[in-house]
Amino acid sequence: MNIRGNMKEYADENDFLVKRSNGLLLSNNDVSILERYDINYTSCKSLAELIFMIERYLDDTDECDELEELSIKLSEFNYYQNTDK
Repeated sequence: MNIRGNMKEYADENDFLVKRSNGLLLSNNDVSILERYDINYTSCKSLAELIFMIERYLDDTDECDELEELSIKLSEFNYYQNTDK
């Protein structure tokens, strides 16, 4: 059974998480959004730092729905990935 093959029915290659050179797990779609808003994710050493940068950007901007959605997604991922259960 090829799970990745089955997942392609629901998502494309750009949705899968990839470990970046700085150790963060981000999809190609995530990177595309960050680059669109000139947020330098490569300088971040943690998801918390990246989320902080996104939130600072959002504080200075009126409407960035996709960036706000990305912030929520990364916050949830960070919580489940880095919280002791």
